[in-house]
Parts: sequence; C-alpha cells; structure tokens
Amino acid sequence: MTRPHGFTLIELMVTIAVFAILASIAVPSFRFIIENNRVTTASNELTTAFNYARSEAVRRGLPVSVCPIGSDWDDGWQVVRSEGCGGDLLRQWSELPIRVTIGPSGEDDDFIAFDALGGRMDTAAGDAEFTFLIQPEDCAGGDRAREIYIAAGGRSSVQRVACQGG
Repeated sequence: MTRPHGFTLIELMVTIAVFAILASIAVPSFRFIIENNRVTTASNELTTAFNYARSEAVRRGLPVSVCPIGSDWDDGWQVVRSEGCGGDLLRQWSELPIRVTIGPSGEDDDFIAFDALGGRMDTAAGDAEFTFLIQPEDCAGGDRAREIYIAAGGRSSVQRVACQGG
C-alpha cells in the first residue's frame, strides 16, 4: 500500500503552533533592535551636523552654528553661517525618527557655534561640558541611549550611556 505524499492537518497545526511560539519570543527582541538602530541613526546624523559645521567654520573662516528647527531639537536641526540661529542656511536635517528624544545638557543650549579655528565659541568662561542625550522615548534601562560630547576644541564623540528619565 502506498502512502500519499504531503502533510496531514495535524502536522500542519503543530508546525504553525511552533512557529507562533518562536515568533512571540522573537518580536520583543526585534523591537529593541529597531529602537537601537533609530537612536544610532539619530546620533550619527547629529554628529554629522556638528562635524559639518566645524569644517565649514574652518573653511570659511567665519562662525558657523548648529541650531534646532522650531522649539526643540526633536524637530530637526540646521547649520547656519553665523554665531547664533539667524544666519544663512547651509544645510538642514529633518526631524528625528519616531519615538526618539534628544536633549542638550543645559537649558540655555539653544545652539552650538564653532569659530574659525573649529573650536566651540561658548567656552570663554571655562571648559564647560556640552553634551546631547539621545534615547528611545520609553527607555527603561540598560545602555540604550547615546551621549554626544562636544569638547572645547570642537571635536565630538559618541558613547553608549544608561537611559535617563523614562
């Protein structure tokens, strides 16, 4: 007697059940990967803006600033040719990916300006730290946030840090 080829209904149901269990385990981990990629992308874009502004300041021999678009940095940012946010627009970045927040270290940090030598222009009173924190909106723990540090000489660096707030 020959056996028919193919799957029985029971075999198909067991396969679907195993697939559903594996998918329910994988989906939450995949969400963290997506959030991590969004935060990394946003920090890379902002670092690119700082590096571009610094190089344009040196190239032009004039102050160049990075300013938020709108009321805060979450709406995007722009590079302008001036010490402040009222100069000629050189380049603009659109708003951040959804569910990512960004915040400068101080409340008075409306912009960051670079001088003709590529250094930060706000360091006359000392070597004050200037950092930005980028993290997922619902960042609950772990090293899922990124901190961008801009040194007095204008060089920026990015590192993973623990989430703040929540």
